[in-house]
Amino acid sequence: MPDEDTDIRILLIDDDEDDALLFKSVIRKIPDGRFTIEWVSNYETARQEIAKSRHDVYVIDYMLGAENGTKLLREFKAVQRPQPFIMLTGAADGTREKEAMRLGAADYLIKGAFDEQLLSRVLQYSIQRKLLEAQRIQHFIEVNRSKDEFIAVASHELRTPATAVKQYIGMVVDGFAGEITDTQRNFLERAFESNERQLRIIDDILRVARLDLDTLSLNVVKLDVGKVIRSIIKDTSGVTHKRQQDVQFSDPDKPVYAMADELYFRMALANIIDNASKYSEEGKSIIVTLKKEANAAVVEVQDFGVGISDEDKEKLFVKFSRIHNPLSILRGGTGLGLYWSREILALHNGSISVSSELNKGSTFRISVPLAK
Repeated sequence: MPDEDTDIRILLIDDDEDDALLFKSVIRKIPDGRFTIEWVSNYETARQEIAKSRHDVYVIDYMLGAENGTKLLREFKAVQRPQPFIMLTGAADGTREKEAMRLGAADYLIKGAFDEQLLSRVLQYSIQRKLLEAQRIQHFIEVNRSKDEFIAVASHELRTPATAVKQYIGMVVDGFAGEITDTQRNFLERAFESNERQLRIIDDILRVARLDLDTLSLNVVKLDVGKVIRSIIKDTSGVTHKRQQDVQFSDPDKPVYAMADELYFRMALANIIDNASKYSEEGKSIIVTLKKEANAAVVEVQDFGVGISDEDKEKLFVKFSRIHNPLSILRGGTGLGLYWSREILALHNGSISVSSELNKGSTFRISVPLAK
């Protein structure tokens, strides 16, 4: 944003030279105006100039030959940019105006219907509004960061005594404090299981806090993805066997190697496989496949469980969001696992997506770059 001693740099995007000259003449009439104006007459040049972010305000004609100005608003995400975009049009059109404002235009002017006073006011107000928005966003970022720091510290401090509780309960159950009755053992085992759930929740919160605070770093190596999948299936076999679920893995003929952090990639993938088990009824199958596609290693985890409605898919990867279904209360959870997995895969330059049908099951698709 310009300061008090700097001219306001305007980029005018208009394919009509006469209209551009008229706009410049109005600008020159603004009393004590501190404006530097640059004009481009076609869409492609406008794209190049906007990408450089050299201007303080963009004034865009709605019609730009075969293109229109709203396409620029959409492409450059005008809502998110610190510079205001002002739309020009040759005639009043409520539909065009609503579309432009929805896509982030700061204001809307009709050619020939504004003088130097109105133009000056529109320019100054648009810049000021963007400045206030930026200040408000920065405030929210700082508040959010403080919150994440508090959660990280609080979770870490909670984990230490919770771990001690687990150890002491385990010692009593194992007889280090003498013989215990069956009733005492039953109560202690329940307390031990509750403590385990508490530790899992604390670990989930700590992982997400480290992620959000940008304190997590990856050790990327060449990784045999099939080996990781087989290890996860083996480690979770106790739970899936208890639920009478068959986890099938179609291993490709040749190993598939990806560039990934073994610990975090394994945790993200294990979370998806665990979710497939959690939200499938007893006796259902889970199918895991691995394949190469272009430059990516692709893992698909298919279940035949409760499925996800189209409406709930929007909430699936949102932090602390849990989707209500027949198994959600029974299985428990924090609503952090899928958010964390998506962010971890994004750090790997990978992705995660889902296709699902309610009451028929879901397929999660994970993609990470292949090792060269």
